[in-house]
Amino acid sequence: MKLLTLNVHAWLEDNQVEKINILARTIADKQYDVVALQEVNQLMTARPVTRDLKEDNYGLLLVEKINQISKEKYSLFWSNSHIGYDKYDEGIAFLTKLPVYEVDSFYCTEHQTVQSILSRKIIGITVAYQGQLIDCYSCHMNLPNCQEEDPIDNLRTIMERSSRSCLKILMGDFNTDAISAPKDYEAMKGVGLLDTYELAQEKDAGITVSKAIDGWSGHGAQKRIDYIFLSQEREVLTSQVIFNGENQAVVSDHFGLEVHVKY
Repeated sequence: MKLLTLNVHAWLEDNQVEKINILARTIADKQYDVVALQEVNQLMTARPVTRDLKEDNYGLLLVEKINQISKEKYSLFWSNSHIGYDKYDEGIAFLTKLPVYEVDSFYCTEHQTVQSILSRKIIGITVAYQGQLIDCYSCHMNLPNCQEEDPIDNLRTIMERSSRSCLKILMGDFNTDAISAPKDYEAMKGVGLLDTYELAQEKDAGITVSKAIDGWSGHGAQKRIDYIFLSQEREVLTSQVIFNGENQAVVSDHFGLEVHVKY
């Protein structure tokens, strides 16, 4: 099972259209089974094209480009989390070529209004892969030092969302650095999560952010804050950072993480 997660920093990047094209070509070429995206933005003032999506929705434009060149078609699932930068509907999303049996968007936080940046919407999809159902969640969590939310409780909310005994895969920007905050990292895993990076037979350094970014303005060191977690142990063949300037061009302030799980 080929997985990719990326915080796309939508519409806040220079040369954004070129970067969308790079991402679309890579997804079409690599044929990931499931792609989790965060900061998938649309202008609040843009023209609606569906009940939820507007014409400039980053995910909508991306999936259209992918499906123009991909041998298999991808579906988009998007949900709005909160207002970003005073002008965007900031959302989370999945792209997948797998059959989807259920879509579940919900707040994992106590804050549950688009007016609060502490409100964190999660989108879950239940996909079928090799005859089995898998619950996947695209996540963009608060920082561990958040005073008004407990990110560990928020993670428990995600883990307890489904009572199914099937594999759960949590993918995304967890805003907790395994390098500089090992105790916080261990606390995340303590809710019942296995880090595919630790399980991988082949892996690189795992760095997904290499500079100071929004939310980490005083932290310019290299960070590992984007993860793909499993609720059950599986054989993980590879864990590789992508879109870091060495493995594909940079397309965001985060690098992507691609993982190949043997299922």
